Amino acid sequence: MKGKQNQSGQILLITLLVLTVATTIALSVIGRSTSDEAISTQLEESARAFSAAEAGIEEALRSGRGTTSVLTSGPSYTVTVGSIGGATGIFQFPRKTPVGIAETLWLVNHNTDGTLDETRQVSVPSMTVCWSAEATVPALSVSVLYKSSSDGSYRTARAALDPDATRAATNKFTGVSPAGTNCALANNYQQTIPFASLGITPAVDTLLAIRLRPLYADTRIAIDPLGATMPSQGNRIESVGSTNAGVSRKVVVYQQYRSPESVFDASIVSQSSFGH
Repeated sequence: MKGKQNQSGQILLITLLVLTVATTIALSVIGRSTSDEAISTQLEESARAFSAAEAGIEEALRSGRGTTSVLTSGPSYTVTVGSIGGATGIFQFPRKTPVGIAETLWLVNHNTDGTLDETRQVSVPSMTVCWSAEATVPALSVSVLYKSSSDGSYRTARAALDPDATRAATNKFTGVSPAGTNCALANNYQQTIPFASLGITPAVDTLLAIRLRPLYADTRIAIDPLGATMPSQGNRIESVGSTNAGVSRKVVVYQQYRSPESVFDASIVSQSSFGH
């Protein structure tokens, strides 16, 4: 009898262990299913909010103004449109500029259809250019596009700036002082460019734009107009999409005015006329 009681006790213990393991596995599966369902729902809501934000961006690009709207599928978006530039003080481009890519700072206004209003807006004698110090020292190519008062022709004047003294000795760029706090930004190079040194008379010539192209490394670029009011450079469009579940996503787009063709950043010199 004693042996049968021991066997019965062992069977009961094993049964309890099996039930415990089975219960643990079942609870784990249920918990994981619930978690997966919650994650799936969150991803779906996030995608719906992001799509609504994108719809707001598309509407603002089409209409040129901010608005709030509820989509037929349920989510809503709120769009705000603000001007880039259009004020006095230092202007910083919104993102780091890749090497070889030119940024354009317009010095005249644009008409509502996007064409240039060539009424002279900026007449300061000089401007200060600043760019961030990086692990690889970036140089900067500066092109000033202007309209000559003497004959009404469109012209380009250029400067090349390099903080690396060794490179500047060979590439013949203008040397720049070591980086410091310039244009109210820490660890930045700077160079003040007198327009007269480029053959430009801002009091009578029409400054159209400045083109700034990093060389050797990516960099962040800023301009101190030294008292001038910068014309608008385009629009900053911010769209926030929201779902009924309270999930929100934001999309920001910088809609800058079209830049001149890159041919203006280079010059062609010939001692004779070109053949056809």
